[in-house]
Amino acid sequence: SDTIRAIRFAHVVVLMIDAKEGLDKQDLAIARHVENEGRALILAVNKWDAVANRPETIKKITDRLETSLAQLRGVPVVTFSALTGNRVERLMQAVTQIYDTWNVRVPTGKLNRWFAALQEAHPPPLIAGRRLKLRYITQIKRRPPTFAVFAARAGKLPTAYVRYLINGLRNDFGLVGVPVRVLLRAPENPYADDD
Repeated sequence: SDTIRAIRFAHVVVLMIDAKEGLDKQDLAIARHVENEGRALILAVNKWDAVANRPETIKKITDRLETSLAQLRGVPVVTFSALTGNRVERLMQAVTQIYDTWNVRVPTGKLNRWFAALQEAHPPPLIAGRRLKLRYITQIKRRPPTFAVFAARAGKLPTAYVRYLINGLRNDFGLVGVPVRVLLRAPENPYADDD
């Protein structure tokens, strides 16, 4: 319960794991909770001085993280030794960088130009023989970066296309390693009855 409370009040969560043990189920559950709360995450790998095969160890950790939690792709992984103090300064650098990424604000004009190009490259799917019209996108919140997509039939947009939008936002605006939210909204109809 202390961990859950700490995550709820944190901006950046540093999940520390033992380099010799790697990621276990509980670590992944905590990382999933961090993502659900919308917090920035850093994976800190301690006891790096005791690891013999470093490239293989880091590959195992990053592969496990990406296969088990694909939505946290690109989370910074910082290796260090608390015993010797070696590479500890990299942890604070990573915290500062991920905090800045978590606070990114994308201007609406730039966002909509990107949105038009993305739809041109990969149009939304056909639903009942008609193409979904995605009108515009705007960032409605920072921490975590949250975007609203306005569409006439917003509820019909498949989750695969929403993931495509999220991955595009991550890659094109440098939002790698932080949770990104995309909310679907239908524009208000001025001719609808107000009962």
